[in-house]
Amino acid sequence: MRQRLFTSILLCVIALGIQAQTETDNSLFEQITNDALILTKSGLLTEKKDIRQFVQEFLANNQYNSYKHEFSVEVNSSLSYEIGQIQSNNGSYAVMFIRGENNSPSQNIEFLVIYQRDSPMDVSSILESRRTKWMELCNSHKATELVKQLYTPEAYYYNRGRVIKGTEAISQEYSYMNASNYSLKLTPKHIAFVSPTIAYEIGRCSGSYPLPYMLLWEKQSDGNWQVKMDSNY
Repeated sequence: MRQRLFTSILLCVIALGIQAQTETDNSLFEQITNDALILTKSGLLTEKKDIRQFVQEFLANNQYNSYKHEFSVEVNSSLSYEIGQIQSNNGSYAVMFIRGENNSPSQNIEFLVIYQRDSPMDVSSILESRRTKWMELCNSHKATELVKQLYTPEAYYYNRGRVIKGTEAISQEYSYMNASNYSLKLTPKHIAFVSPTIAYEIGRCSGSYPLPYMLLWEKQSDGNWQVKMDSNY
């Protein structure tokens, strides 16, 4: 009798534990706003039906998930950037997202980056070199050359709900850097190495723009690391 009772209790505890893990993961996706964007290895999802399908397929293929927070920074009283990991029965996924508190308290993720973790490599020295080049060109007021050298052809720039795609459009957006009195320094606060070709970075700017920034670095076929997604407010 005692053995059967113990077994029943144990099974209940296990079931509750599994349910809690699943709910933890689901809650992260449930926080995505109706107008959110999701960036994956396949590209940027902007249509609601595509985002819905991605989330449904992800949850179907990845059960018993849990989310681990790694780093977050407040941009202002209503906005923050965050990096974390989703652990599942099907592997580990690195996430980086923008949380806008002006949205619903239960739905406030407006931009989500998600890539599966796969043999992460520490490329700090390489990214430092690329970041230095970024600042050199920015502070030399060469916005077009900066984007040409350091951004992928299909790069995305996310700013205040807007998405700007491609080097030509981003160069035009960054034309304010050509002003003779513009200067900027990038100081990384947290870098997450996701795979041999992907890294996330959240840092802080100083100079003409004194707020945090977010970057998605991607290694190209020629070996160079370039920015695939850039965001600031």
